[in-house]
Amino acid sequence: MKNIGRMQMTYQPECKKNSIKNQGGFTLLEVLISVAILSVGLLAVTAMQGASFTETVFGSRMSVGTNLTDEMMERMRLKMPGVSTPAAFQMTDYNGIDTGIAATRPPASAWQARGDYDQWAARIQQYLPGGAGRVTVTQPAPNPQNRNDITVTITWPGVGRLHTITMRTSILS
Repeated sequence: MKNIGRMQMTYQPECKKNSIKNQGGFTLLEVLISVAILSVGLLAVTAMQGASFTETVFGSRMSVGTNLTDEMMERMRLKMPGVSTPAAFQMTDYNGIDTGIAATRPPASAWQARGDYDQWAARIQQYLPGGAGRVTVTQPAPNPQNRNDITVTITWPGVGRLHTITMRTSILS
């Protein structure tokens, strides 16, 4: 065996391929941009939550207002002939009622309308603070069927504007 030369062997430990220079990661600028985008998104969600709450309150009050308007109409419907109504009762006893103006309270002689006025006014103030209810009763001429055209309106203050619900019906008495 011939010795051709000197072979020199050196031991080198296996190098990791992922040295610090080659590692992928986020720079500070990328992190700041990500945080800014996340902040804008969270602010939008917060703003939507406030608007959602406002609209939920508005929807609830619209529902209450609708129920109170219908309540007065039902009170008046119960006064139709044949539903144990005193002969002295007139549907027009309700005409001109405005719970926002105490002078429109029906007189003691129209005791049914007066009681309905008092209860209705208290309920409006309880559920729609600052609100007022109005009733108008008209009779068309000629009126062979003794028809009463009724309009009931409730108005209450809201955020930046007044809210109003109006219902109309006709009752034959």
